[in-house]
Amino acid sequence: MPDALKILVISQSKRRLDDLLATMARDLPQHHFIGRLDRAIDLPRWVEELRPDTIIMDIDSPSRDTLEQVCAMSEATPRPIVMLSQDNSPEAMRSAINAGVAAYAVSGIEAERLQPLLQLAMVRFEAWQAMHDDMLRARQELHEHKLVEKAKRYLMKVEKLGEEAAYQALRREAMTHRVRIADVARLLMENIAR
Repeated sequence: MPDALKILVISQSKRRLDDLLATMARDLPQHHFIGRLDRAIDLPRWVEELRPDTIIMDIDSPSRDTLEQVCAMSEATPRPIVMLSQDNSPEAMRSAINAGVAAYAVSGIEAERLQPLLQLAMVRFEAWQAMHDDMLRARQELHEHKLVEKAKRYLMKVEKLGEEAAYQALRREAMTHRVRIADVARLLMENIAR
């Protein structure tokens, strides 16, 4: 975790927000507070504009609207989120985590717990990002594999080639143009569709 984080703080309660900021300023002075909001409306826009390293949300209970904002932000500009809530129900925790919250803590927060929660959020976020990237890469590879198979079947049918010969034809074309086989297959299928 970086020594100094740029933190966006969101709280429904002005008193709790002031208390949280005072505690953090006193006990975690290395961090920079780049924004404070009283609700999560337009969260994706604020995150895009302010570019925080992490977000701390202090709320009574994660509402559907708040969780939708977290989901939208997680899609557009994902960031680790620490949610401090008054709601200790398993459903609220599950919904928050499913929306993209990295660390969920119930009740008030003592200064000595905040730094470990920030670290936990960063670590869980990095692990989630790695899994998400792996999943996207696997989907892309599967899509490209299906595209190559479709192009091979087309060549086998139209050119009366065997499977290996069709693959070698795609491979030769890729080597000639210094592109990937999947790119040759994509171009071939696009030309057929026209």
